[in-house]
Amino acid sequence: MIGELPSYGLDLNTAVPGQILESPHEVTIDESWRMQWQSVFPTSNHLYTSSEYATRCGFDSIPTPQAMLLNMTLCFSVEPFSQSCRLHLGLENARQELPVYCGDTLRSFTRIDGMANTSRGDASVIHSTHILINQRDERVFSLKKRSYYDPLPVSSKATADPVSDDRSLFFDRAATSLIDHHSEVTTFPSAQTNPLTPGSLILHPMVRPLGWSENLALSTIYRNTHPVHWDSNHYGRDGIVVCGGFVQSLVFAAADRELRQILDDTLVHSSHINTVTPEDGLGAISAIIESEEISEKLERITVKTLGLKNVDVGKELSGVDIPAELLSLDQLRPSDIEAICKERCPVLAGRIAMQATRSLLRPI
Repeated sequence: MIGELPSYGLDLNTAVPGQILESPHEVTIDESWRMQWQSVFPTSNHLYTSSEYATRCGFDSIPTPQAMLLNMTLCFSVEPFSQSCRLHLGLENARQELPVYCGDTLRSFTRIDGMANTSRGDASVIHSTHILINQRDERVFSLKKRSYYDPLPVSSKATADPVSDDRSLFFDRAATSLIDHHSEVTTFPSAQTNPLTPGSLILHPMVRPLGWSENLALSTIYRNTHPVHWDSNHYGRDGIVVCGGFVQSLVFAAADRELRQILDDTLVHSSHINTVTPEDGLGAISAIIESEEISEKLERITVKTLGLKNVDVGKELSGVDIPAELLSLDQLRPSDIEAICKERCPVLAGRIAMQATRSLLRPI
């Protein structure tokens, strides 16, 4: 007998805009998930470390960290969608919509929003929306994603019929955030909050690697089934890469102490520049773009963060003039970033892992 290999990921021969893909995974999270997460991605935000702080902020208990939910939303969709893609290009409008607690059961859905071949015709870019649903059929997290696939086999303008798919109701709801929840808090508990001044650049001193075993364990528990993240027999140990969601989370963890306290984190957009492998050290620098008081209790900070790989931030970047273009709100192409670094900041050439713009809600 000759065996047949199963095929996973999006089938470009049948994919159409409007199509909704359901993840096969359904997972109930418990306290061990949060503890494992914080053992790899440290945080100084009291909302995720103190039950007293969380309950005084109006939550039932310590909520599930937003970065955990983002990675569940991404990783749960790998098997039905992105396991067949070439490259993860970037995320937009990633936001938490409702609190999630230990004991909640989560599953995910993906909708194809658009698909087209590149101008050269050697690949395609697919735009998608990803949502995470709890056991009460409530949306708790949502994001938009851009992915790089093989070229589309045929040119088709066909679309899926959303009326015939009950799951489309999940996508018809407008995206929300936790701003209304926090606006109802009368007084926030006392906690150290670092002042953030527009125009300042923060060199975050923390640099941490995601180890080989940690990468394997996280890929397993979060159901990231793409073998490039764990199959060293096929790709070789040197060919394994860390998935984009984990890279982003570790970069944000490196910046966490200087940006605390964060009550809500909306990812405006992010994109990956250079590949990260297990054991690469990840650090960050952040430019404070804007600061806005939205009430007498809350402020919103717009921050641009660059994730750096294998850079001793405190030693190598002290006194270095970082080009302002790298820290603007513009999402630069990888080629433009490398050109700027090569000409004006060689210490960062080939060492910027990702760029991200976030809108952070903080207590005043």
